[in-house]
Amino acid sequence: MFRGAHELTIDSKGRLAIPAKFREVLSREFAEDDDQVARIVVTLENRDRLLFYPESRWCKIEQDLLNLRTAGKPNLEKYRNLVLHNADTLEIDSAGRVLVPALLRGLVGLDKDVILVGRVDRLELWDRSRKLAETEDALAIDADELNFDLGQVDFQL
Repeated sequence: MFRGAHELTIDSKGRLAIPAKFREVLSREFAEDDDQVARIVVTLENRDRLLFYPESRWCKIEQDLLNLRTAGKPNLEKYRNLVLHNADTLEIDSAGRVLVPALLRGLVGLDKDVILVGRVDRLELWDRSRKLAETEDALAIDADELNFDLGQVDFQL
C-alpha cells in the first residue's frame, strides 16, 4: 500500500510529479492493464489537504457516500456534497505527473512546496509548512498522556 512522505513541488502549470514508489503501487495493485498506471481521483474533505485515491478504491467510497443517510442532517449533506462535487479523475502522464485542478489547489492553499503522504489506501497532499506544523504538534504530545490514551484503546507499537 502507500507508505512514506515525499517533499515535492507543484510546477507553474499546476503539475505534481507522483514519486515512482507510489506509481509502482498504482501499477501493481490498481491498474486494469499490466502496462498502465491506474488513474487516480482527487478530492477534498477539509481545508488541510487533498485526498488522492486509486480510481477503483474511489468507486467504493463514492458509493458509500451516495448511500449515506443524510435526511434531516444538513452537515452530512454538506460534507457529502463537498467530497463528491470536488472529485476529479486525473491521468498520470508519461512523465509521472498529474495536473492538480487549480480550484482544489486554491481551496486548500497549495502553492508550490508540498508534501505527498502515503496513508495506506490513499495519498494526501499537504502544504509543506502546514504538514510540518501538524507533525510538530504530534511530536509535542505529552508521552504520559499519550500512553494513557493508547492504553484506553488497548493499542501499542
